[in-house]
Amino acid sequence: MKRFLHFFFISLLVVFLTACNIQTVEKFEQMQDEERSMETRPSPGQPEVEEQTPLVENKMVVEEQEEQEPGVDEKVQLEEREQAPQQRGEKQEVPPPAPNIKTEQPMVQKGDHQPTTNTATPSAEEPKPQVTEKQQQPAPKKRAVTIAIRVDTLLKHWDKLDPALQSEKYVPKNGVILKPTTYELLSENDTVWDVLQRATKEHKIQMEYQGANENMYNSVYVEGINHLYEFSAGELSGWMYKVNGVYPNYGCSQYVLKDGDVIEWNYTVDLGRDLGHYWDGE
Repeated sequence: MKRFLHFFFISLLVVFLTACNIQTVEKFEQMQDEERSMETRPSPGQPEVEEQTPLVENKMVVEEQEEQEPGVDEKVQLEEREQAPQQRGEKQEVPPPAPNIKTEQPMVQKGDHQPTTNTATPSAEEPKPQVTEKQQQPAPKKRAVTIAIRVDTLLKHWDKLDPALQSEKYVPKNGVILKPTTYELLSENDTVWDVLQRATKEHKIQMEYQGANENMYNSVYVEGINHLYEFSAGELSGWMYKVNGVYPNYGCSQYVLKDGDVIEWNYTVDLGRDLGHYWDGE
């Protein structure tokens, strides 16, 4: 019986609570409906939404006009800034900045705006080129001589020549072993002997000589040229030289040359008489 009462009591309590919840839910829904209805109703002091849309569109148009004409506000601001100092009074005017003298000086130093009075100064200060003694002295003129080697007399006295040498190899048909050739003097002391050595070496002409210390003449003695020696055409035959048409009476290593000298070596078969030279002075 107690259990039944207890169960019955609990059932009533559940029913009561359920009824209360249903009422509270209904009241809550009614309150939400009232709030929704209040929100949908326009207040007497506020315009309708449809009336507010034109204002929004007007604002958009104004903003587009401002974006299209950005310079209008700037011009207005500049005009206001220019008018502001005039309204404040002349006392507030800012004096113009002083010219920067330092920045102008480098331009004058560079010569962009130099006065005409200073143009003569650089030319006067330019150093003059110094003329040295070597530049004042003219270049030394080259000194040269001419040398030739001939055997014309052997062509006239062919029978006196050693038969072993009777050949064009030793005696050319024209009588010329070395045609006139020019050589530059290498020093102030060049001799006939110096030039003869250079000529025979350059043209590969055979030559044999006797040193100055090997004879009583104290000079170089030429014994043979192109295999033609003294005594090759008799007891009075041998080599002689002349300079400018004159046969000197001393050795070739003692004759110092000068510019323009003409040397000629000739073979003789009669101590020079066949060449027009006489030792006895005739």
